[in-house]
Amino acid sequence: MSKRRKTARPADPLDIARRRALERVRDRDPAQWGLPTEALALPANADIQRRRDIAGRVTRAKRQDVFDLLHARGKLKPDALDAVRRLQDDIALLHRSVGGVGDLTPRVDRSRNSQTFSESRLKAGGRIEAVLAFAGSASARLLTALCEPDVVLGRTADWRDIVRRETGEGLPDAQGALLRAACENLAGGYARVDALR
Repeated sequence: MSKRRKTARPADPLDIARRRALERVRDRDPAQWGLPTEALALPANADIQRRRDIAGRVTRAKRQDVFDLLHARGKLKPDALDAVRRLQDDIALLHRSVGGVGDLTPRVDRSRNSQTFSESRLKAGGRIEAVLAFAGSASARLLTALCEPDVVLGRTADWRDIVRRETGEGLPDAQGALLRAACENLAGGYARVDALR
């Protein structure tokens, strides 16, 4: 007696359609995309901090700047780091273009934002001018030279070269101390600006 071979049944078209629909939904979900591990493994991305999920996939990556590094080493206080981030946000708002990605606030019935583009830029420029005036001219020059290329142009400059150019200091320990002092002055400037409101 010969054994009967099992014949493969054709796939159900409805199952195929469901599977493809799930794949399309998964492809459109940014949470499922992950980050390209090949790009993160490049030597140029050695200073990127990675956060992984339970499955081991990289879910978030952030390039550390000099302020993050100083803070991680305990050399920069949290309020000084917050002040630098506030300055970077204001610089980004000041230099944002009309067509750029910016205001993603919800709108009802096509309503316009109460602040026009030029008003928000003027306010950001006023905040920057006020806080840098309170921080002092040397700190303002140094922090502006460090933050603007990163925020406006999207490229991180060598912070030691910038400190050397702006202050004339060439000793590595002294460069770090000057940068920390500038960040502390900025935090004091934001405290004064907030107190005057």
